[in-house]
Amino acid sequence: MNDKYCELLEQYEVTVISTFRSRGTFQCETDQGLGLLKEYHCSMRKLAMEYEWKEKLANAGFDQTDQYFISKNQSLVVYDRYHTPFVLKHYFHGRECSLASSQDIYNACRNLAFLHKTSKSITDIPFEDPHTESIEHLFIRRNRELRTIRKYISKTNQKKPFELLYTKYFSHYYEEAVHALEELKKMEISGVKLACGVCHGAYHHHNILILPDDSVATVGFESICYQPYLMDLYLFLRKTLEKNHYSCQLFEIGISGYSEYLPLDRHDFQFLYLLFLYPEKFWKVSNQYYNRRKTWIPPKMEEKLRKIPEQNEERTYFLNSFSHHLLK
Repeated sequence: MNDKYCELLEQYEVTVISTFRSRGTFQCETDQGLGLLKEYHCSMRKLAMEYEWKEKLANAGFDQTDQYFISKNQSLVVYDRYHTPFVLKHYFHGRECSLASSQDIYNACRNLAFLHKTSKSITDIPFEDPHTESIEHLFIRRNRELRTIRKYISKTNQKKPFELLYTKYFSHYYEEAVHALEELKKMEISGVKLACGVCHGAYHHHNILILPDDSVATVGFESICYQPYLMDLYLFLRKTLEKNHYSCQLFEIGISGYSEYLPLDRHDFQFLYLLFLYPEKFWKVSNQYYNRRKTWIPPKMEEKLRKIPEQNEERTYFLNSFSHHLLK
C-alpha cells in the first residue's frame, strides 16, 4: 500500500485487510466493511451538514448511504503531510446503475422516491435558510446567461468553428428557452405549489449502486440542497432519456418505480414537462464554453454542439407524447 494512504488510514480506528484502486478511487477492505478514501474539496460546513443529514436518514430507515468514518481524533477529515484533507466513507460492493437496463431504472426511481419519502418525515433539517432559487428564477438566470454568451460571440472577430455553429443554432434554442419560461410563469400564476425538501442534488447513475441482492445504495451526497423533490427525479430521467434516444417506455418505467412510494399528480407531471421543455443540453454546452479559456475550444465541445439538433428531434417527439399524456 502507498505510504501516504497507509498514514491516512492509520488515523482511523479500523483494521485494513486489503486495498485496491477502482476508477480513480482508493478502496480498502476493513474489519468494518468496505471503505473509500478520497480527497475532500468542499467546505467543512458542507461536510458537517452532509454527515448530519445521512445520520438522520439512517435513523429514519434510509441507511444504504456512504456514511463517513470518524477518525481517532473524532474528526470527519484527516490530513496528509501536505495538509490535504481526506475523508473515509463506508462503501458498497456493487455496480453502477445501468441506464440501458429497465429494471435498474425502475429500481433507481423507486429508491429515489423512498429517499424523498424518508426526507419528508424528518422535520429537523440541517439548513439554516431552506429557501431555494425558484425554477422561474433559474430559467430567467439561464436565459440571461444565454444572451450574454451570444453577445460575447457576436463581438468576436475571428470566430472558431464552435462559435460559428453556436451563432447558427442560437435563435432556435433561445426561442425554446423563452417559451419554457413563459409556460412556467403560467403554471406559477395558477398557484401550483410543489413539494420541496432536502434533495440529493446529483442523483444520476454514477451515484446509484446496484448491490448483489438487487437492492440499491445511494452515494455522492456532496450536492445536497433544498429544492423541489421533482428536480432529483428530472435529473435522473433526463440523463436516462439522453442515453436512450428519449424512450417514452423508459420514462414510464421510471415514473412507475417512483410512484411505488410517491404517486405523481397532474401538477407534478406538468412541472416535469416544463423542465424537459427547457433546452438544457444547449444551455449546458453554452455554459461550458463561457466558463473556460476561449483560446482553444476542445473538439469534444464542438462535437457535443453538433449532436444537439439530432437529440432535439428525439426530445421534441418525447415532449409531444408527454403533452398528449397531460391532456388525458
